[in-house]
Amino acid sequence: MTPHTIDKKRFALMGIGNIGLGAFLSLLLQVGYGTDTGAFLNSSLSRRTGVQLGTVMLCFNSSLFIPELIWGRKYISYGTLVNMVIIGYVSDFCTFLENRYIPGYVFTDQPYRTAIFIGALAFFLASAAIYMNADMGLAPFDAIPKMLSSALHIPFCAARMSWDFLIILAGILVGGHLPVGTVILAFTIGPAVSSIGRLMRERGIC
Repeated sequence: MTPHTIDKKRFALMGIGNIGLGAFLSLLLQVGYGTDTGAFLNSSLSRRTGVQLGTVMLCFNSSLFIPELIWGRKYISYGTLVNMVIIGYVSDFCTFLENRYIPGYVFTDQPYRTAIFIGALAFFLASAAIYMNADMGLAPFDAIPKMLSSALHIPFCAARMSWDFLIILAGILVGGHLPVGTVILAFTIGPAVSSIGRLMRERGIC
């Protein structure tokens, strides 16, 4: 997609999806039941190095941008850069606001903690599906399973789950403690993206 053929609706969906990813990621991090696999690895690296999460995520995605640039150029567009740059920093900003204005017990005591986790998980999955199905480019982390699916002729869901479990292993190796929510997201992101994508196409949203 060139700068002269921007679909404003798709661009808006991409932006909403990415902002949603960052906002709901912050809630998932606060309750501590688990995040998506990429955030699991990056938050583990952030804790280990003391570097801000947004900066770690930007550096991580920048390193993965090289194979996307070589083998997956068709997945590169505006959404690629938006996702690479803003999600971690949106999460950091939302965490700052949550710590300032929301009582801490909401993230630690029941039933609030579980309720926030379930709600944030559902909206995080929806945000991921909206951003990816807007077809405005994929961040390197999300493009790699697409590239694997195409190269190996396997369903996207299988490629995504395989990629997610590889990233989980990397997160554990750098000192992360695997929570149940990360495992849930490893199994659900691929199917959620596919299912919500079909629904969006059926309703003419994208």
